Amino acid sequence: MNFKKGLAIGLAALGLSMSAQAAEINVGGVVWDPDSVNSFPAAEDFFSSGNIFENAAFQSGDIVNGFGIFDQFNSDVNNVNSFCPGCELTFTFSMELVDFNPIAGNMGTFEFKNLAIDIFVDHNPNYVGTQATAGEGTLWLSLLADTNLTGIGTNLGTGSDTGTGSANLSVVGGIAASNFDTNGEAGGSDLVLSSSFQPGGPNGLLKGGFELTGNSIPEPTSIALLGLGLLGFAAARKRKA
Repeated sequence: MNFKKGLAIGLAALGLSMSAQAAEINVGGVVWDPDSVNSFPAAEDFFSSGNIFENAAFQSGDIVNGFGIFDQFNSDVNNVNSFCPGCELTFTFSMELVDFNPIAGNMGTFEFKNLAIDIFVDHNPNYVGTQATAGEGTLWLSLLADTNLTGIGTNLGTGSDTGTGSANLSVVGGIAASNFDTNGEAGGSDLVLSSSFQPGGPNGLLKGGFELTGNSIPEPTSIALLGLGLLGFAAARKRKA
């Protein structure tokens, strides 16, 4: 086989590999298309959302613990049966209240620090809206906030809190870490979290929803190995010549 033909075959294989990986990613049984046209907003190629429950905070230093489950992955409708067939994707989190700052009436701003989120894929689906069942399975993605979670709400610190907040997150672990460690958001963060909360959860918890957006990429290892293989092929050909 001559060098040009071999290189052409290698490049074609690389292209097919990248195309196949871009079409669908499967990490621990969680499946998604990183270039899905159903991701939203259009500026991001990854969008997910779900439900959240958390205890209320009343004063500075209080720890909020929460949990929830994903129901959308790069889709504008619930698609858990397609992105996690035979499994569930749940999460737990914790953060510490810095302070509430009144604005006017019953409205104010809030700030939480040390937000940490662990996401789990569980192939024995048994989530029943509890912290325990949300923390079972294989650690899929571990996230830490690069910025404090800040937002605005009403009746803050009363136990009947309602509001919205956001924070930038960085990937620090989990089997899907290499697919989301892109540094593509502001300040080199990997993902952006937006959340809402209101009264009405079980056992006096606050309930709400969340959106996690950013960019996801195919596992870079196989692409890198193929590229190294092509470089090795070229080097060997050069030495032979």
